[in-house]
Amino acid sequence: MNVFKKFIFSSFIRPFLLTFSVVILILLMQFLWKYVDDLIGKGLEINVIIELLWYSTITLIPIALPLSILLASMMLIGGMSERLEITAINTLGQPFTYIIKPLFLFSFLITILSFIISNYTIPYANLKTTNLMYDIMQKKLNINIKEKVFFSEIDGYSIRVNEKTSDGKMKDVMIYDYTDKSGVKKVFNANYATISTTKDNNYLIINLYDGEVYNEMSKEEEEYILKTKFKEYILALDLSSFQMERTTADRFSNKAKTLNSIQLKKGIDSLYKEIIILEKNMLDQINSITPKKTTINQSQTSEKLILNLNKKIRDITSFKNQRKLIIKKLNKFEVELHRKFTLAIACVIMFMIGAPVGAIIKKGGFGLPVIFSIILFLLYHVISITGEKMVKKDLVDPSLGMWCSTYIMFIIGIILILIVNDNRLIKKNG
Repeated sequence: MNVFKKFIFSSFIRPFLLTFSVVILILLMQFLWKYVDDLIGKGLEINVIIELLWYSTITLIPIALPLSILLASMMLIGGMSERLEITAINTLGQPFTYIIKPLFLFSFLITILSFIISNYTIPYANLKTTNLMYDIMQKKLNINIKEKVFFSEIDGYSIRVNEKTSDGKMKDVMIYDYTDKSGVKKVFNANYATISTTKDNNYLIINLYDGEVYNEMSKEEEEYILKTKFKEYILALDLSSFQMERTTADRFSNKAKTLNSIQLKKGIDSLYKEIIILEKNMLDQINSITPKKTTINQSQTSEKLILNLNKKIRDITSFKNQRKLIIKKLNKFEVELHRKFTLAIACVIMFMIGAPVGAIIKKGGFGLPVIFSIILFLLYHVISITGEKMVKKDLVDPSLGMWCSTYIMFIIGIILILIVNDNRLIKKNG
């Protein structure tokens, strides 16, 4: 029987790793499709793209693990049931729960690993991904000078090219230089030009040929235009605005997705204290606005009363807005805290569902198990997302909204295991 358990364990790992790789690849492609407009045309270096994909892959692990376990367990148990191996094991006096014990242990270990990744690795990866995506979105488009269109992406210059030849030359080039804040001070006209960049990509080199430069000059409060002809003129334009500047690591370090469970709990406690202080200050302000005995006339008293009422209305409105913002942030912290646990426990839950469903459908491979696993995971995901949105809108308590999908799928899993286990025992006794 120990050999059998080792066989079951090893047979489960192969489809699990294969499924995990495929799911990660699909999710990564979805991520790239989502941000493709922000990535293309930026002239990004390959190491920046690899870094972004690496951190993005890490953030997808907790989502891929439950689906991988669901599909792998369904494929393995379904294949065994199709080949009547489960029936043969039942005839030896072992129930269905005996078969899934080593797999359950493996799923439990994956659950622990998923929580460790979610709690310690994911916050760092989210921080790096957020910083990197912010830097990429702030980066200007790559240099692309089009014909008969002014190119003004380079600070202080506007370039117009009438025609671009196949050998890289540009004909009838006009460049406006407005690096002086007072306006355009220089205008370059050239019959043709060539462009290149320095090795460090810090400067754009424009070689102008057979042209003129018009320079606005001033002398003794008189302004005049100085015209100079040239055979060759070299311009070096600063491309610092095109370089991607990396933000500091702590720019988004207070976001919920970049915090671990301990930091989230501290943040939640702080937000609750803010709400208590805000409510206390509001009550103090309301109590402080009380009518006092004065010697002023009735019209002045009425005017003062109206002013006090208006102030009270503004204070109440401000209090509601501030409290709403704090509650919104508090709910985000609660969602992220509970998600670290629900995604981890989902690994065991998905196995509890996948194994008996595989025994019921009696099909292995990537056919029917894939369809059933997608349907079941979508059901879990829809319930989970619905509960999460309700928590963020402050409609339900986080302990209910974030755990509702786990409760439902756990009950379904227990019922399925009991049904399959009883059926096997009935067949054995019969």
